[in-house]
Amino acid sequence: MINREKIKSVLSVFLELKKQNDSDISDRLESQGLSIFEAERVSAFLPSAFCRIALSHKFDLGFPDTYKVQGVEGEFPYKEEPIYKLAIDIASEIYHNEPELSEVFNSIVTRSAEFNTINKALNEGAEIAGACLSATNYFGYKTLGKKRGLFSKVFS
Repeated sequence: MINREKIKSVLSVFLELKKQNDSDISDRLESQGLSIFEAERVSAFLPSAFCRIALSHKFDLGFPDTYKVQGVEGEFPYKEEPIYKLAIDIASEIYHNEPELSEVFNSIVTRSAEFNTINKALNEGAEIAGACLSATNYFGYKTLGKKRGLFSKVFS
């Protein structure tokens, strides 16, 4: 299972590939030793988690506790995603204590759908104080919205 140190060791991929798509980031993460399950979750959830930390310190916003996956029924709780929970902790740590990582931090934040939604609203002059974001709909991922079985956990 992936841990904090492994996630921190791959953060620079987001800056290196800031103009690339999520699939390219997932592929690079896999080439650095993450399973597809881990790589897709890091690629999808880090931007959302980092954005949540960044924007919650600047604006009075409500953030969703669930996410959606295009083509899959229902919503899925972030609290059941260990990588999302680690990402929140790492983002908070960097935001408060590691200013030398601000460029990497910002490259991750600006990849998120949540950031783009708030940025667009602000550019259009909308009042966002007290706004609540709806569940992010992730698309193009093979493993999101699926639980890993015991067999795959043992052999990853």
